[in-house]
Amino acid sequence: MDISGSTEGLKSSVIEALEDLYSLDIPQDKLWTEELINTLSEISGSINREIAVYIDRKGHITDVCVGDSKIVSLNEAEGRRSKFRLSGVRCIHTHPNENGMLSAADISSLKALRLDMMAAVGVKDQKPAEIYVALPSALSVEDVEIFGPYSEDKEDFEALIEYIVEADEFLREQHAEILKNEQERAVLVGVRTQETKNILGVSEADISITELKELAQAAGARVVASIIQNRESRDAAFLIGRGKVEELGLLVQTNEADLVIFDEEISPSQQRNLEEALGVKVIDRTGLILDIFAQRARSREGKIQVELAQLEYNLPRLQGLGFALSRLGGGIGTRGPGETKLETDRRHIRRKIGTLKEQLKEIKKQRSLLRAERKRNRVPVAALVGYTNSGKSTLLNALCGSNVYAENQLFATLDTTTRQLKMDDNDMILVTDTVGFIRKLPHHLIDAFKSTLEEAVFADVLVLVVDASDPYAEDHIRIVDSILDELGAGQKPSIIALNKIDKTNDDNRIRIASDRPVIEISAKTGYGLDNLKRYLQEMLLEVRTKVKLAIPFQDGWVLSWLYENGKVLSVEYDENNSIVEAELDKEAISRIKKYMVGSSQAEPDNRQA
Repeated sequence: MDISGSTEGLKSSVIEALEDLYSLDIPQDKLWTEELINTLSEISGSINREIAVYIDRKGHITDVCVGDSKIVSLNEAEGRRSKFRLSGVRCIHTHPNENGMLSAADISSLKALRLDMMAAVGVKDQKPAEIYVALPSALSVEDVEIFGPYSEDKEDFEALIEYIVEADEFLREQHAEILKNEQERAVLVGVRTQETKNILGVSEADISITELKELAQAAGARVVASIIQNRESRDAAFLIGRGKVEELGLLVQTNEADLVIFDEEISPSQQRNLEEALGVKVIDRTGLILDIFAQRARSREGKIQVELAQLEYNLPRLQGLGFALSRLGGGIGTRGPGETKLETDRRHIRRKIGTLKEQLKEIKKQRSLLRAERKRNRVPVAALVGYTNSGKSTLLNALCGSNVYAENQLFATLDTTTRQLKMDDNDMILVTDTVGFIRKLPHHLIDAFKSTLEEAVFADVLVLVVDASDPYAEDHIRIVDSILDELGAGQKPSIIALNKIDKTNDDNRIRIASDRPVIEISAKTGYGLDNLKRYLQEMLLEVRTKVKLAIPFQDGWVLSWLYENGKVLSVEYDENNSIVEAELDKEAISRIKKYMVGSSQAEPDNRQA
């Protein structure tokens, strides 16, 4: 272990004694031990120099410095410095002149490094004489409180530890209040491995982190820096290499960042390790998307789905008191239906998850009833699917004359919306807007939103809306098709609608090679919408044929079957039959052909078609 500071001229035995300090651990219910204070006093008195040790909240000594605290190069505390959080590090140092009172330089270092505590040990004859402690104020950001004098054998630290917790909580509350009106400053981190693909000559890692920047901005953050590390494999402890963590810490400090966002999904242990090393809140792509969802969910179903996804995401991340809990102080990654004091009782959270799943089951049943009603009435459904921010909601508004919320931002729409679209012949279809897809969409997020995404699964046709002005449009189609396959909707009849064609020209217009119909449209200007409606008409309506049926009264089951499998237009009666006009598809017609007026009548029977 290194000894920093003014070590010139020190004997090797003194250096060894200083290095042995690193082996001392402080119990978490204490701020120091008698052994530590006595050892510091003995060494400090023998060399007549100040000695400072820095201790983290786990009780580990992280730095030992010879000289006063102003000259120490304390990377860990420096990397955590912020006006609105404590560093999670405390300093205990000696005064060889017997006086344990804290100097102005000591107080300055406490404030500058945002230390949990600054303690000064007055040393006389190589023994501790008195100990004074300075703590950040729990009432003011800039003030400090002085306690003492104490002896080296102090046993009860409860009051001092409680004061540190209160000071930390006060700072976080101040920060959370400020974040209501100010943007958090975020640093983005990506990883490029050997498996990373290239798309149009650009690394997928670069494309993904550009998208992450848009997500961060959609969540309300201000991106101040970003880095991508090239690695053969992902580090088990930090995801990125330890050297990169140090570089990231300096980047956080230089840019006064409040938040680090990883473009990869990180494990709970990696998140804790990174937060302890960097001293700021750390979230991953999943946590960021969940935060956006929490801000955008409006319907009861949407809020339930977000809360369920948040609880399942946070359950393995629960832990005891420590620095990492300061991330719950406010801002990105902490919002949503479950944001107010996430319960630490795992059993309670599991019960809550079970309750939410039951509520979603009930909503799913209601959706099934609505779908069954549509099927009975033979109302065809077209679902708008596609990459987030491709213009699905704008297209719904343009087609159906609705006013669904539509903005040029990622995940503007979370709640499923269905509107009527009247065709030229007064026929009607239903058009459903769905939540947008995105690369690296987490599986448990798909699971949470399955009841919403089922609208795509049960639709008669899918309209895959693509931003024609995006250079990676073809890659977006690949990602959407992949997610549709996961949902079981990959084989649905579909149309590709190249939207935002008004933002392109002959030089940048993409050409999609597909066995599906590809239609150029602009939901904003209306260009191509008539063509899109014609395709929908052909795919959804012209397969139905109007027929007239004569159904003997003894075959009354046929009429109820028609209501379930076709669209009954009128029913009249003569002496022997029900005369029915209905619209049926080819398969249905083939099954009741013998009842069609003009066809030969077979002997009636009571078997169902």
